Amino acid sequence: MAIVLLLTLLLSFFTLFFYRFHPKAVGLFSAFGTLAIFLFLTAYIGDVSAGQYLVQEIRWVTELNINLRFYLDGLSLFFALLITFFGSLILFYSTTYMQGKKQANRFFFYLILFMASMLGVVLADNIFLLYIFWELTSISSYLLISFDHEKKNARYAGMQALLVTNLGGLALFGGLLLIGHAANSYNLSTIIQFDHSSLGTYSNAILFLMLLGCFTKSAQFPFHFWLPNAMAAPTPVSAFLHSATMVKAGIFLIMRFNPLMEGMEGWSISLLIVGGATMIIGAVKSLMEDDLKKILAYITISTLGLLVATVGAGSELAIEGAVLYLLVHALYKGALFLLVGNIDKKMKTRNISELSGLFSSMPFTGTATILACFAMAGLPPFLGFIAKEKLYEALLNHGSIGYVLLLFVFISSAVYFMLAVRLSFGVFFGKQPSIKNTGDVPFLMWVPPILLTLLGLFFGIGGIYISPLLTQVYASMVQKPIVNGLDLSLWHGLNKAFFLGVLTWFVGFVFYRNAAKLADGLKMGAHFLPSVEHMYTSLLRKIDAWSRLVTLFFQNGFLTRYLKVIFVVLIGLLAWVYIEGDLFKTAIRFGESTASTEIYEWVPLLLILTGCAVVLKSSSRLRMLVSLSLVGYGIAFFYAIFSAPDVSMTQFLVETITLVIFTMILHRMPKNVTFPLERRTFLIATISCLFGIIMTLVLIAVQSYDLDPTLKNFYLENSAPSAHGENVVNVMLVDFRAFDTFGEIVVLCMTAIGVVALINLKPKNEKL
Repeated sequence: MAIVLLLTLLLSFFTLFFYRFHPKAVGLFSAFGTLAIFLFLTAYIGDVSAGQYLVQEIRWVTELNINLRFYLDGLSLFFALLITFFGSLILFYSTTYMQGKKQANRFFFYLILFMASMLGVVLADNIFLLYIFWELTSISSYLLISFDHEKKNARYAGMQALLVTNLGGLALFGGLLLIGHAANSYNLSTIIQFDHSSLGTYSNAILFLMLLGCFTKSAQFPFHFWLPNAMAAPTPVSAFLHSATMVKAGIFLIMRFNPLMEGMEGWSISLLIVGGATMIIGAVKSLMEDDLKKILAYITISTLGLLVATVGAGSELAIEGAVLYLLVHALYKGALFLLVGNIDKKMKTRNISELSGLFSSMPFTGTATILACFAMAGLPPFLGFIAKEKLYEALLNHGSIGYVLLLFVFISSAVYFMLAVRLSFGVFFGKQPSIKNTGDVPFLMWVPPILLTLLGLFFGIGGIYISPLLTQVYASMVQKPIVNGLDLSLWHGLNKAFFLGVLTWFVGFVFYRNAAKLADGLKMGAHFLPSVEHMYTSLLRKIDAWSRLVTLFFQNGFLTRYLKVIFVVLIGLLAWVYIEGDLFKTAIRFGESTASTEIYEWVPLLLILTGCAVVLKSSSRLRMLVSLSLVGYGIAFFYAIFSAPDVSMTQFLVETITLVIFTMILHRMPKNVTFPLERRTFLIATISCLFGIIMTLVLIAVQSYDLDPTLKNFYLENSAPSAHGENVVNVMLVDFRAFDTFGEIVVLCMTAIGVVALINLKPKNEKL
């Protein structure tokens, strides 16, 4: 499995560096390379379908329990196959679609990088590795959505998707860390078998954080608004992100953690409420749009809500229906996005009201669209018909909550049928278009979508061929062996689910006949409802305004403000530690042990206090500088009195050189006679005194503990024999820490060069 990720990453960089030489050849090579990875993964279908799983681990940071560990079971293999198969078809499509466009090599690089990130998400077993790939999907999707960066809406959509999904990513990371800590394991294969009742006090926090991460990534209410805006991306990106990858990442994680979470009190109800709301909102919004890509985007939102809600229903039939519908949606939605790209490419418009009668000029695109719409409408013999019946059957036997969810699924399915008729019959039949069309798109642009639709037809007729794998997907979601496989037979008799399906088609046709009135009524009602996206933009503006105020307060350009903030924060943190640790006793004991002092020990203190007083009262720069040096000399006397002559000499030397240098600098500065005093002198003095007091208390507390003398003894024992020096401090700086000291010297030299350059900087018109 590691080799799969490595090859995919290498393939992405291959396209980045070699595309300019043979653009079409490199695009085709990438498509065939991705197809080869898909075929490699198919070799595992037999073992996984038999109930086996594979774990691969490569040691990385063992001290932190972070290893490159991968886990392949039914669920992860199912998603990996979807990702690579769709990726290969979309790369074939993009080879022609992106021909002649600027920076197409970057497009292929971003697309394959995103594919590698998604493979990492579904194959990773270590939660840290999972999070890394999760964030890589957000970053690479941002690059894809904002690919046409010259357009403002593309930049806005990319940034919006990044902000929303990264917010969820941070929440997810917190939830994963809490789960790992509670389960005492950071491997998903172990965590999902953990008893949720043992999560203890972490359970509510884990539930909230995990759901937030999944909901933002999979565009669930109230985070659904970023997905329609992401339609600013090129059509192949929309097809890939919104059919089998990006938005399915949250669904994958919900399915992966379902065995652990299904017994928790808020898991099912949260999935039902949020998924149901998202389902209806997406269906209603799709009726109000005229842009084909926006219509498909809102159908995607609705379907994602349907998948979340059916997983929340929790019954065996509901989860089976969710697995089936996930595959159905990927097949028809990927095809429809690509087909909309074909229409846009030829007709230069995606407005559905401007499109009709295209079948005669675009027969291949029209045929593929009709087949995809049959699958979306849930008509036999497509797999969508089986999935819809499975959902209806599950919800009919799920009690009162099931009936509410059944109503939502029924309305949404009727809307899907209505839009399927509108996208197929309304666009490809009827009066001839006023816009001239020169014919159908090239071969590589209609073959991938028609292949996806034919797969939906084949799986509907021959469900026996995919039943073993889908059974193991279901087994991964419930973590128990399945005796009987999924029943994917096309005909189950004249039962309630069948008649409900027929009623769905009838209601959908009624919706189609009254589409204009329905859209107008919904648009009028939408004016009275608050917009989530409007609230999002308002929140961003407020955050921006507050951040500006905070930045201007803390970073106003004055060094005194920066120092005050730094010292106040330090004082607060150290005081909190001191109080929490009950360290006042150490100060009392220290005071008792140092009650008797000699009279000469007060002389340096007198010098320091005198210097501080003059600094506070003086208005002359030079007098302040001399007073600060007086403070430094007082500290040097302290070193001399307490048996540190070498440090004392260093202090005297530093103070003297500093005094001379600053005097020279004052001479070069503007000729102000006085230095303006800070209005808040008392505040500065208070902060300084508090900082001095807290640091003194900290040093006293440190002295009360027995320190480990190992390092000190090492330097004392090895300075003379190893470094041939009696002065231990000098030996430490010059020998034991030679590279550290060298680095400090380099930094100081670079700073000095910069200062000299600034001092000697002259305007261009000034003669040197």
